[in-house]
Amino acid sequence: MPEHPSTAVPVSDPGEAVLHLKEEIAASGNYFAAHEKELFRAGAGTAVGIAAALLLLWGAKMLLKRLPCRKLNWKHQLAGALFLPFVWMGCGVTILVCALPLIRSFPPEPALWTLRLFYTAFAAVAAWSLVRLVRVLDGHIRTLAEKRNNTLDNLTVGIAGSVLKVAIIFITALFVGQNIFDINISALLASAGVIGLALALAAKDTVSNFFGTLVIVADTPFRIGDRIECGSVCGIVQNVGMRSSRIVTDDGTRCTVPNSTLTNAAVFQRNRRGHLKRVIDLAITYDTTAEKMEEAVKILHHIMDDFHGRDLPEFAPRIFFSSFGSFSLDLRCILFFKTESFEEEEKLLNEVNFAILREFGKAGIEFAFPTRTVYVKEAPLSSCGVSPQERIRSFRRERES
Repeated sequence: MPEHPSTAVPVSDPGEAVLHLKEEIAASGNYFAAHEKELFRAGAGTAVGIAAALLLLWGAKMLLKRLPCRKLNWKHQLAGALFLPFVWMGCGVTILVCALPLIRSFPPEPALWTLRLFYTAFAAVAAWSLVRLVRVLDGHIRTLAEKRNNTLDNLTVGIAGSVLKVAIIFITALFVGQNIFDINISALLASAGVIGLALALAAKDTVSNFFGTLVIVADTPFRIGDRIECGSVCGIVQNVGMRSSRIVTDDGTRCTVPNSTLTNAAVFQRNRRGHLKRVIDLAITYDTTAEKMEEAVKILHHIMDDFHGRDLPEFAPRIFFSSFGSFSLDLRCILFFKTESFEEEEKLLNEVNFAILREFGKAGIEFAFPTRTVYVKEAPLSSCGVSPQERIRSFRRERES
């Protein structure tokens, strides 16, 4: 059996390893001794910066506790949104200024990467402050949009806020890559274009939903808080996102509908802002006279006009004799409940129905129900004086006997 040549593993001399370790320790000691002032300055600056930041945050917290909540307006919220990033930005600048002499003593490559990390942190804090600023402005504009008689829309405001936040993060990432880390953004964007095309083909449903969001914002078929019906889903629009919309049905179920479905299907708006539309059909018996029908319309107006508050002209109830049905005289009532809540609508509808039942009972107006009257015509007698029905009965008796 042939012998394989053995591989020699070089083994360093333990004495040389110990000597090399001692030299590194001595070099480190010499470095610390040579830059003792820079190290102390950097450590003291870091401690002072963090302590000052924590002290400012604690002072702001105590001040907010003593300030009544009713005195906080959107300007105070704006200042509060910028205060926290500015505090940490000041802390970072203090640390950098104090540590700069120490960083200059580093070799060129570590010094460069250390400065890049500081600049990246500053850019991130600046982007963070802008995002917080957009959040406060978004909340303030949403409050204005919820008021009546304005052209603002919660849906448009929400989408615009989300797009601004994404744009701030994207621009910050491009700035850090190109100006701090010297990355060729042009080549990266060209590559991203090809990759984005491939991703768009692979995720066409997601892209379709995104463009559906843009269509909803531009066309505004509905607003947040509106009750809509799309296919088998009927409920109140709670939120419209970049991919899908969240709708709350009457039983409290949250349903997520892709935005492409909302743009490609028929959407029925069941309410107007602050009001829920309700249609009530009443079937009255055919023996009701015209005078009683007029009385029924007056009773319904008495119940529904200014129901739980004065009606605006565009929300006044509409009650009319709609049709002659197959078994009834039909009345149709179109009214708007002054609510956007399913629970409140159910209570109001319950109150209206009981009032109709009581008042119609007092007036002697009866409700109709599906009925059918069948008239049987007697057959003529046969030539022998016996009707066909009698002949059938006698034939059955003969068979039984």
